[in-house]
Amino acid sequence: MRERRRFNRFNLQGRVQLQLGGKLFEFPAADISVSGVSVMLDVAVLGAKPTGEVGICTIESPDLACPVEAYVSVMRIRRVGHQHLVGLRFESISDEQLQVIHAYETLIRARAEKSSTTVPKHS
Repeated sequence: MRERRRFNRFNLQGRVQLQLGGKLFEFPAADISVSGVSVMLDVAVLGAKPTGEVGICTIESPDLACPVEAYVSVMRIRRVGHQHLVGLRFESISDEQLQVIHAYETLIRARAEKSSTTVPKHS
């Protein structure tokens, strides 16, 4: 299967609050990129086919310098076991908020680089 993503996604521990259709939801974050965020949710939570709906999301994580807020649209919904992985695309996000995401990506890449260069010590 060909990878269609233009931006790398990075796992994210945290939560996403989503205001959609006059309701407020809260989900665990799955991953993030400069183009959007994905959340895991139970099958029936959002109701019938919300793809294309627009809302406001706030992303909170101890790994982010501050919460990130953006207007998002529901892009794709993929079933993963008894849950759905829902992709939320950033439709409007400030440059400052994008910088927070870029800083997180830099942190994750530095951690990965550090762990790959660390050689275990033998006694």
